Amino acid sequence: MIGYSPQKTDDYVAVSVEATPGYVVGFEPMAHADRVHHMLLYGCTMPASDQGFWRGMETCGWGGGSYILYAWARNAPNLVLPKDVAFSVGHEQDGIKYFVLQVHYAQPFAGEVHDFSGVTMHISQRKPMNLAAVMLFVSGTPIPPQLPAFQNNITCMFSSSTPIHPFAFRTHTHAMGRLVSAFFKHDGHWTKIGKRNPQWPQLFEAIPSKLTIGKGDQMSASCRFDSMDKNRTVNMGAMGVDEMCNFYMMFHYDAKMENPYPQGAICSQDHPNLMKDYPADGFELLPTRPELEHHAHQSKIPFGIVQEAIHEKLGGIKLGQVAGLAFNNQKQLLVFHRAERVWDANTFDNYNILLDKTPIKDPVILVVSFNGNQTRLDKKLGAGKFQLPHGIYVDKDDFVYTTDVGSHTVSKWKIEGEELKNIWTSGESMLPGPDQKHYCKPTGITRIGDQLYVTDGYCNSRVVVLDLNGKFVQQFGLPGEETGQFNLPHDIVSDSQGRILVTDRENGRVQHMTTQGHVIEEFKSTMFNNIYSAASHEDYVFMVPGRPIMGHESEGIAVFVGRSGAGLIEYAFGPATRGKREQMGPQFGQPHCLRVSPDGDQIFVGDIAEGKARLWQFKVQREENMSSMTSSISLGWPSLTQTDAKYNSFFVLLAFAILVLGAYCVRRRCRNLENGGTLFDKRGFKPLRTEETVGFISDGSESD
Repeated sequence: MIGYSPQKTDDYVAVSVEATPGYVVGFEPMAHADRVHHMLLYGCTMPASDQGFWRGMETCGWGGGSYILYAWARNAPNLVLPKDVAFSVGHEQDGIKYFVLQVHYAQPFAGEVHDFSGVTMHISQRKPMNLAAVMLFVSGTPIPPQLPAFQNNITCMFSSSTPIHPFAFRTHTHAMGRLVSAFFKHDGHWTKIGKRNPQWPQLFEAIPSKLTIGKGDQMSASCRFDSMDKNRTVNMGAMGVDEMCNFYMMFHYDAKMENPYPQGAICSQDHPNLMKDYPADGFELLPTRPELEHHAHQSKIPFGIVQEAIHEKLGGIKLGQVAGLAFNNQKQLLVFHRAERVWDANTFDNYNILLDKTPIKDPVILVVSFNGNQTRLDKKLGAGKFQLPHGIYVDKDDFVYTTDVGSHTVSKWKIEGEELKNIWTSGESMLPGPDQKHYCKPTGITRIGDQLYVTDGYCNSRVVVLDLNGKFVQQFGLPGEETGQFNLPHDIVSDSQGRILVTDRENGRVQHMTTQGHVIEEFKSTMFNNIYSAASHEDYVFMVPGRPIMGHESEGIAVFVGRSGAGLIEYAFGPATRGKREQMGPQFGQPHCLRVSPDGDQIFVGDIAEGKARLWQFKVQREENMSSMTSSISLGWPSLTQTDAKYNSFFVLLAFAILVLGAYCVRRRCRNLENGGTLFDKRGFKPLRTEETVGFISDGSESD
């Protein structure tokens, strides 16, 4: 079993990996507030458990150092440290031999969902001039009820001879928190370190001015709470019913000087007399920012993707192999199935010529409306027009495009009443080929702008670009395993930014590409070795294998979900009884196509398993009108200075896998840091080099 599914309310888990010696220059979270309450990344001399994964709140073991490296909550973004500043890890002198990631799940998921949240650390081998550390200000004072404003205060004196320079801060409370601030006092003068509304994304915010805290200075923090809706005292604690008062101060010090906090930096004392002249600005609320509060919102409803229905018939029509799915502009679903025809070992000869050339007599395009798990068949089309349906797409002008692997053609259609009118057909019917006028078992099609992109899949392993009249424009891709090459491109969709996602089936990956065929990133994992279909909604990429990994059949097949721009898997879901025997509940047989509804609320999977052709329907459970996070929202926080572009970084992913840490880490293409581009600009990938090879890829599965 891989991935974690929380078992209870306020479920804490931790995972540890041995620290790689180097210097951490950036952190990239992979999580969402719908699923995860918060994550804390520690550097430890020893982890609390030698099991690699454990449940509970423990992080670092006794008898060694415990150092906070990074914290995340409420959809905070990436963090890039300033130039020549980094966390030292994995060295004898820094005391950090292990990374421990603690994840707090507020509530169990709904449905069969497994989470792979984590943090990617960007590590350099170049020692910086300044070393970074984090000080945690934390209060344990309970909060009385029925008060519009209650302050928790924390104060410590700085006693080290090594000056420190705060450069970023983060605030954290639960729902009652309204403001967290911190100041330091030098020679009787207070200077602000930072203040922020903890209901906003809980990022590390850059401190705009250079600060220096020296020996004898007073450091103080304060949390403001609103307890008017409470009828009891609320204690400080780790559970959702408790509260927290945390201020994280990230600072750096001269790497040539002694570490001011060799055992970790924490301040938890309350000295009321020292807070009497704390600046009034530290108590005053910030102006409201509804867009930030919306972005940071944590759902009160458990996140989940719930199996809503399994359809074997639509409008009384028994489904054949469900080969393709598409939504039209009226939010109806077009189901492209094969009726009584089945693709098996006897369908084609050795030259990819279809043996039974008679068209399918029954309607193969079913136009369906959905209301929850109730369906209405609105139209049935395409009788006598197709040999072996595969891919279908509807453009913004309501033209329908199809691929037929039996006739080796791509067609454009218009629905007129109850008829399907052909506009044009590209390719020579019944004659496969590799040139500009032929296809060989084309699989998928999508439109971007005024061009169509066709995956010419089973034989040619290429993407063919057509104009809207079906004329050849260009092609890209060759058979092979390298970047930009394909081993049976099986599906193609576009994302919200006008780029394409090609399902590279037998290479077991989804290649995210520009419209010129340059690879931006790829989604690939040892959790699957084939991918049949993919879909895109907002920042997320949904992908489904058609077969389980050999030897892991009992685990069942899942849909995997990754974040665009990260190339990593965030979570997975499947049938309500995934991994159990068919007698205990239906399982995915051979998923072939996957699409997400335009509003993102429903996910449909077409299954072509012999004798068990089905349309699976899942519902995304979330609060009404709450959409998932998108990277395009303008959050208005300052950006930290980018790291030195000469750093030769690599990635460490702390993803969850029970007792098999590291074995299931997903692969990500390392971005070239030598080009001087921003380290974490997810729109700024450079094209990866494409190797040219010559070869022929045959059908990877006789059943499809």
